[in-house]
Amino acid sequence: MARMSYCPECGAGLQRHMVAGELRGHWYCPDCAKPRHDHPMVVVTCFVAFEDRLLWVQRDLEPKRGLWAIPGGFLESGETLAQGAARELGEEAGIWLPPARLQLYMTGCITFINQVYVAFRATVDSAACLPGRESQACGFYTRHDCPWDRVAYPEVNDSIRQVYDDLDRGSFGVWEAQMSEHRYILREVGQSAPRNG
Repeated sequence: MARMSYCPECGAGLQRHMVAGELRGHWYCPDCAKPRHDHPMVVVTCFVAFEDRLLWVQRDLEPKRGLWAIPGGFLESGETLAQGAARELGEEAGIWLPPARLQLYMTGCITFINQVYVAFRATVDSAACLPGRESQACGFYTRHDCPWDRVAYPEVNDSIRQVYDDLDRGSFGVWEAQMSEHRYILREVGQSAPRNG
C-alpha cells in the first residue's frame, strides 16, 4: 500500500487506520479524528469503430505527448461514466456522440497506477474526425496499420487487441480486466448485441 504522509485537510502526519484491532487499507488523521482514503482515479474511454478500424488520437498533452492512445481521460465530478467517455471522445477527436449511444464494453483496474477504468464502445458511419486541443492528430486504423510502436500506454495493448478481435468476429463481449505490475487477466463476463449507428 502506498504511503500517504499528510492529511489533505490539516497537514498532520497520518497513520495506518486500526479498526476493531485490524489494520485497514487506508490512513487515519489523529488530529481530525477521521479516516483518509487514497481512492483510485476513474478513467473513462471509448473504443470507436468505423468498419474494421479503431479510432486513435495522438496526444498533445504530457504525459506521453506525441504518442498514440484510445480517446479517454479522467471522469469529472457530476458526470456519469458514459457522459465522461462521450466528453473525452468529443474533446480529443471531434466526434460528439450522445452518451446513450455508448455501450459498456470493458471494466478493470490498474493497481500499479491506482486507477479504475470503464471503457465503452460505439460505431460510426464515417471516418470523419477532427483533433481537439488535446490532440495533435486522430484517425481510424486497422489492427495492422495502427501505431503499435508509438503507443502511449502499451500496458493496455492486450485490451486493445481484444477490441480488434471482437471487430473481426463481429461479436462483442463485455470484459473485465485486472492489471497489476506482473499480471494481466482479461475475462469475458457477458455478451452485448451489435448496435449500428
